[in-house]
Amino acid sequence: MRKALPIVLAAAVLLWAASCASTPPEEPAPLPETELAQAKELKAKADLYKLGPLAQAEYTAAENDLKTGEDAYGKDNAASKASLDKAISGYKAVIAKAGPLYLGTLQDRTAAAKKAADDLKASVAVKDDYAKAQAVYDRALAAKTAGDLEAATKDFEEARTLFEAVAKVAAEKRDKALAAGSDLEQAMKDSAAVAAEAQAALEAEKFGE
Repeated sequence: MRKALPIVLAAAVLLWAASCASTPPEEPAPLPETELAQAKELKAKADLYKLGPLAQAEYTAAENDLKTGEDAYGKDNAASKASLDKAISGYKAVIAKAGPLYLGTLQDRTAAAKKAADDLKASVAVKDDYAKAQAVYDRALAAKTAGDLEAATKDFEEARTLFEAVAKVAAEKRDKALAAGSDLEQAMKDSAAVAAEAQAALEAEKFGE
């Protein structure tokens, strides 16, 4: 029995050694390249439309998470990925909260330009161009409802420019019409004065006879 004990122990040691040898070393976490690219893309979108001040707390948190993720990148990839995932969620929250506020401001500016055109009866005075402006404005409203920040921004800006243009043309037409009416009124006054003078002269001539 005593002779068998060393043999059993040796076998156990061999089995333990074989088990350790067969266990592969743990693979390091891969670089979170996709997460880093997505976080930077969302940050660029938020910065392009200056959304940070409209959702300051969320934006600051996302910025800190992005920096932490970048600092750990290539050193502790698991920690880097975790921070970048938080940054992605943070920037999405910024866009979701601030995007509608930003588009609301653009809509208000465009609506003001539209009202100025309406006050000048541009839909009648510049019918075709006004219709084009209205179509772009309607498209912008639909894009805003759909949450399409890029399309809504583009269309609101274009619609505002178009409404301002038709308002300018309508104002010019109104001014010309007023000037023409003023000229006509003056001409009628002048004509009446001439007629009065002629009548007075005729009456004076008859009186002299």
